[in-house]
Amino acid sequence: MKLSVVIPAYNEADNIKTTVEELLKVIGRISDIGDVEVVVVDDHSSDNTYDIVRNMKDPRVMCLRLSRRSGSHAALRAGFIESNGDFVMCLSADGQDDPNCLNQMLLKLCSGCNIVWALRKSRDNESMILRLFAKTFYKILFRLIGDDQSGIDLSRADFYILDRPVLEAIKSCAERNTSLFGLISWLGFKQEFVEYERRERKLGLSKWSFRSRLRLAKDWIIAFSGIPLKLMTIVGFIVAFIGFLFAVHLIYNVFFGNPIQGYSSILVTILVLGGIQMIMIGVIGEYLSRSLDESRGRPVFFIEKKTSKKDQT
Repeated sequence: MKLSVVIPAYNEADNIKTTVEELLKVIGRISDIGDVEVVVVDDHSSDNTYDIVRNMKDPRVMCLRLSRRSGSHAALRAGFIESNGDFVMCLSADGQDDPNCLNQMLLKLCSGCNIVWALRKSRDNESMILRLFAKTFYKILFRLIGDDQSGIDLSRADFYILDRPVLEAIKSCAERNTSLFGLISWLGFKQEFVEYERRERKLGLSKWSFRSRLRLAKDWIIAFSGIPLKLMTIVGFIVAFIGFLFAVHLIYNVFFGNPIQGYSSILVTILVLGGIQMIMIGVIGEYLSRSLDESRGRPVFFIEKKTSKKDQT
C-alpha cells in the first residue's frame, strides 16, 4: 500500500524535523507499506519551518507554504489535495502524537474500516476547565444533532487515518467555515479507534489556545446544525408568553390592586427584551456571514510555494 501523511505546521521549526524523522522510522518498520509520502503544510510560519523541511533532502518529504495563515484545518485540506496514497494519516507537527500506534490503525483499516481515530487514554495533563469544556461540548453537540453513530469519544481524539473514499468525500465538501473533525464524523462510513499515550510537547508553546477552541466549537455548531436558530424560536415563544402573563398581571393590578409605580419595571423589561433581540440578530448574522463567504466562492487557501523533487535530491 501507499501511505500519505499530512502534517500541518505553524512556527514548528524546533520540532518538525524530529517529528518527520521519527515518523519515517516507524513507517520503515511496517512491511505492508510499500511507498510513503510526507506532506508538510507550512501555515505561513514566521520562522524557517519551510526551509528546514526543504533542507531535509528526502524525496519522500515535500512542503507546501500557504500564502497567508489559514488555520490547521485549511492546511490539512491543502495537504489532502497533494496526497496520492491509498490511506492518508493526519499528524501534528509538535511531536505529541505518537506514530507508534500506526500499525494498529492500519490493521483496522485493512479489516474493512474507513476511518480510524487515535484517542489519547487520558487528558489528566490538561486543566480541569479544558477537560470539562471538551467533554461537555462533544456530549451536548452529539445529543442535539443526533450524530453519535460512531460511539467514539472525539473529546479525546488527536489524529486519524482515512482511506481514499473518505478522502475524496472530504475534498468534495468545499465549505470554508467548518470543523474537519465534525465533517469526518458527519460523513459516516465505518469508524473505529485505537488508544495511545499522548506525549509532552518537545519544544515551544502550543498554538491551540482556548480562544481557538471556542471559535472551532462555534464553527462546528453553525456548520452542522440549525440549533441556534431553533433556540431563537423557542426563546421567542417563552418571552412572548412571559410578556402575556405580565400584561395580565398589570391589568389585574389596575382594577383590583395597586398599579405599579415608576419606570423601573418598564426599564428592566426593555433592557431584557432588547438584549434578547440583539443576541438573536447576532446569531442570524453569524449564519449570514458564513453564507456570504460561501457565495463569494473564494478558495480556502493559496499556495505561495512548494518544494519539488529537485529540491529534495
